[in-house]
Amino acid sequence: MTARDIRSSLRQLTPESWELPTTFRDGMRVPGVLYASEKLLADVLEDRALEQVANVAFLPGIVGRSLAMPDIHWGYGFPIGGVAATRVDTGVISPGGVGFDINCGIRVLRTDLNEEEVRPRLEILVDRLFQAAPSGVGSSGRLKLSQREIEQVMREGAGWAVAKGFGDPDDLDVTEENGRVAHAEPRSVGDRPRKRGAPQLGTLGSGNHFLEVQVV
Repeated sequence: MTARDIRSSLRQLTPESWELPTTFRDGMRVPGVLYASEKLLADVLEDRALEQVANVAFLPGIVGRSLAMPDIHWGYGFPIGGVAATRVDTGVISPGGVGFDINCGIRVLRTDLNEEEVRPRLEILVDRLFQAAPSGVGSSGRLKLSQREIEQVMREGAGWAVAKGFGDPDDLDVTEENGRVAHAEPRSVGDRPRKRGAPQLGTLGSGNHFLEVQVV
């Protein structure tokens, strides 16, 4: 199905919302609703995320609508930015509707800079950030840890990073669970995830992980 086909199926509800009707695909139990401006809609149609909105509408027990937020893009099952509710008695429970990355989080760092200072230097700033923050598939950080040290990281979490000088104690006060999972047990983690995860310690990671510069 082409982007044009999907676009022709959408019905505009308001200037910032669009309905994907149940006639879009046989078997949809509820319509889909996308929240996006006309400009954002053009970006959404660049991949097949709206087809995933339709797929979610097939779920048993789904209530109301298969919803898509303005940041919608391709996921594993749900689109990233997809939202749905299902009934307790007839619905489903999914351990990873949009995917399987359990390490997404949000951190905000405030600077004393203002937009007038930064905007003329944005290109330089972005280049420097790419140099300083390893990111993407196959990237690795500067940390080269032994298995014993990796287990310490798994037990102590962000507290380990602060103790090593990679953060301030105050950071832990504004981090969920003070940056660690209580009763973590490294012995429960197999060799494969250890080998995949260790090189990414100290990086931004890959996939849907971003470092953004914004003005507030």
